[in-house]
Amino acid sequence: MRLALLLTASLGLTAATLAGNPPDPVETHVVATGSAPCGTGVGKGAVWVGVYGTGKLLRLDPVSGRVTRRIPVGSWACRVALDGKAAWVTRDRAGVLVRVDLNTGRRQSFEVGASPFDVILAAGAIWVTSFDAGTVARIDPATRRLSRVYKDGPNPAGVAFCGGRIWVGHGRSATSLTSIDPSTHRLRRLDVGTKSPGWPRCVFGQLWVTTPKAVLKVDALSGKVLARLRLGGTPAEAARGPDGLVWITDKERSLVHRIYAKRVVVVNSFAAGPGAFSLARADGAMWITSFAGADVRRYEP
Repeated sequence: MRLALLLTASLGLTAATLAGNPPDPVETHVVATGSAPCGTGVGKGAVWVGVYGTGKLLRLDPVSGRVTRRIPVGSWACRVALDGKAAWVTRDRAGVLVRVDLNTGRRQSFEVGASPFDVILAAGAIWVTSFDAGTVARIDPATRRLSRVYKDGPNPAGVAFCGGRIWVGHGRSATSLTSIDPSTHRLRRLDVGTKSPGWPRCVFGQLWVTTPKAVLKVDALSGKVLARLRLGGTPAEAARGPDGLVWITDKERSLVHRIYAKRVVVVNSFAAGPGAFSLARADGAMWITSFAGADVRRYEP
C-alpha cells in the first residue's frame, strides 16, 4: 500500500494527460463582488457569497449571475451555510457567527470563539470551528442556542459531514483530523501523516483534504488515507464538479485542478480568478470566488 501511495503521489500534474480528457470548462460570467469574496453557499434558489472586504452577504441568481441582494453582516464576512430559513456567516476577526434571516434580513450574532474559520449545516445542527480557540461549536438552528462546545485541539479549520460524522481539519503543525459522532458526541483523533490537513470536504462519499502542496483522499469511515496527490501551490478547497470530477482550487497560482476521483490523477488544470478559493455548484455550473480579487466566476463544463 505504501508503494501504491508513493506512485500515486509521484504522478503529479504531468501524469494526467490521458486520452479523451474533457476540455477546460468555459467561463460564462464574471460578477463584481467587492474586495476579497470569500466563502460560498447554495440554497433558496440562489448562490450566496460572503465578501470579506466589504462585510456583505451577496445573493446571486445562479443562471444569470445578477446580484439580487446585498446584506450587510459586518467586516470579515467569509464562510456561509444555509438552513432553509437563514444564512449563517463567519466573521473571523470579530470572533462571531452571524445568522441572517433570509425573509426579514434580521441579524443575530453568536460568540463562538476566536477566529471562526468554517461553518456547515449537518446532522440537524450548525457546526462552526474556531481556529484560535481550539473549539467546535454546535448551534441548534431552531432554538438558535449554543448547544455544545467541543474542545477539539489545536487550530481547527475546515469542517465537513461525511460517513455520518463531522470531520474537522487542523492547521499549522497539526497532522491529524478529528471526527465527531453527532449522536454520542465522541471525539476521535486520526493522524494522517501530513502537516496541516486543514480543509476536509465530502466528495463522492470520501474525504478530500487539502494540505500545503497536496490533497489527501481519506476513507470517511475508518479515517485511513487512501491516496496522496502532490499538486504544488496552495490547494484550498475541494468539491464535486458538474462534470463528475473533483475540482480543487489553488489559491496561490489562481488555478483549478480537475481530478479523476477513483484513480486520483489530475485530468487538467485551468486558470481561474485571482486567488481562486471557494467553490459552489449550482444548476450545472461551478462558482468560484477570487479571494485575491473582487469577483466571483461561473464555469460550465
